[in-house]
Order: sequence, then C-alpha cells, then structure tokens
Amino acid sequence: MFTRLSNCRSVGSIVAAAFLLGVALAFAGCTSYSPHSATSEAVLSLSATSFNFNTVVIGKSATQTLHIANTGAAPLTLNSVTLKSSQFSLTGPSAPRTILPAQKVDYTLTFEPSVAGNATAAIQIASNASNSPAAVSLAGVAEKALAALQVTPSSISFGNQKLQATATQNVTIKNTGDINITISGITAAGAGFGYSSLSPGSTITPNQSLTFQIWFRPQTSGSASGHISILSSNLSTPASIDVSGAGVSSGTTSPLPPVQHSVALSWDPSASSVTGYRVYRDDGSGFLPLTSVIGGLTYTDATVVSGTTYHYAVTAVDAVGDESSFSNEATAVIPTP
Repeated sequence: MFTRLSNCRSVGSIVAAAFLLGVALAFAGCTSYSPHSATSEAVLSLSATSFNFNTVVIGKSATQTLHIANTGAAPLTLNSVTLKSSQFSLTGPSAPRTILPAQKVDYTLTFEPSVAGNATAAIQIASNASNSPAAVSLAGVAEKALAALQVTPSSISFGNQKLQATATQNVTIKNTGDINITISGITAAGAGFGYSSLSPGSTITPNQSLTFQIWFRPQTSGSASGHISILSSNLSTPASIDVSGAGVSSGTTSPLPPVQHSVALSWDPSASSVTGYRVYRDDGSGFLPLTSVIGGLTYTDATVVSGTTYHYAVTAVDAVGDESSFSNEATAVIPTP
C-alpha cells in the first residue's frame, strides 16, 4: 500500500511512524491517495463437466443431476442455461437467475433416446462469472428395444395315452427382452392338443415368467402332432411349442420320456458400454465358452446332463472385442433320474 502525503511539512515525524508500521511513503508531490482492495467476484462451480449415461434402451430413459454452485464472494447471475438436443433434455430453475455466495441450484438431465447408436450433446452456461461461459458435455448409447419370449421346454412328447384320457405338462414362458410383451392370442394346432391357464391380454414384464399347461386328450388311435403358438404384436414371429403323442385303445400306456433338465441364467447389465455377453461353463474340465456374444441378460442351457454339477460365469464384451474378467460363479447341480 502506497500513501502520498498532502502535508509536506511533517515529513520527519511521518517517516518515523511509517517505518515503525512497515509502510513505504512517497514524498513526490502533495496529492492525497486512499488505500484500495481487490474487487469481489462470483465464481461458477459445476458438480461435473461431463455426464455419461452409458446404454439406455430406446423407449426408456435415464436421469442424472447437475449442481451449479457459486463459490465466489459476490452474487452469481445465470444469464442462460441452454441445451439443444432431441434425445437429451434439461429441467430446473429458469434463467436469468441469481445465486448468492455459497448457494447452488440443481438441474435434472435426462437421456431418452429415440434413435439407436451413440448420442452426444452439450449444455451451454452463460453468467457474470469470470470463468464464463462454461459447458457440460453429455453422452450416451441408445440400444434398440428387444422383444423376446423364451419357451421352456420348446417341445413336448406325451407318449402313448389312452383314448379320452387327458395328460398335461407344464410350460414356462419368460420375457427375456427389454419391453413388456402382451399376449394377443394362443392357437393350438393338431388333433387332441390344447392349453389352459393362459389367456389373451396377459402382459409379461421384462424378466417375468408365467407357467401354463398343455394337454393331450386323444380321440382316435394313432400318432398325433401339432404345435401351440403364442401370439403378440411385440414379437416378429409367434413363440411356439411342438407337441406330439399317440392315442391307444388299450389300458397300457408308455411312460413319459425322461425329463429334460435345463439351467436358466440371468445377470445384471455391465456398468460400462458393451455390445454383449459371453457365457462360460465348467463341467469339471475347466471353463469353456458356451455361447458366442449374446445381447440379452439371460440364457438357458438346455444341454445339461443328469447327475452332473456345472459352474457358470459370464463376461462382458465391448465394441472392439475386449472381454472383461469372469463374473461371480453360479453352480447348478442336475438331479439324477
């Protein structure tokens, strides 16, 4: 701090006082000056300068929160907060808006994709802060919605059945896709075959399973075959179960074929952007790939053998083919007939 004296006659005493206070004095001229301090400023601070929404299925959405804070000593004026995008949106306080020191405002960022592929955008923030303008980058990957219905078992043999007698077997259908599947109709083709406990209009949400019955009641002697079809506007082709059996007039019936076991696997999605997953199986001789890269989060292994113990693990595969380490292992013990 420099002080110029207005009274030039008291130089000696003022100099002594100045040295005691550690203040340098300027003696040239007699004009008076006052001390001054730095101007207080507003400082715009962001909770993050980029947001990655990873993979989101078309028709669904994901949200994150952006915090805009004033870490300066003067009021911060947000002149504008703008985002131009058809797949990202921003909701929160309107601008212009004043943010006092040590205060903040929150904005909700939403990624709701409509077109498959990579998506990017940027939020532009204009204010009276010295570090204005500021920008926040947004990124995400849009994935096509998958409609898939898994039927277990995919075929049923009723063997020989006495005429007019009814035999039933259970069938499980599981929604292994990303969207709800509404059943619009069920058809039974083939003499003597039918179904129960499943009605048109039933809706199956992702990962939900329903169990119903298929029955065989032969009216005439001889072999019969057919199929049960499950229709839905969400499916490109109906899901179907092949059925077969034979009607016999005597009281002797052949036993049902051995039960074919299967192992249904499911796993959580990767936190990173991936193109799919690969399932590995160990039957006692080490882990070997059981599938190629698949896009869903479920898989049913219908090739298991009774009396065998299997261990399963899953890896994630990205767009360039890099593969993650194994997931936690799952163990399945197949019963002995």
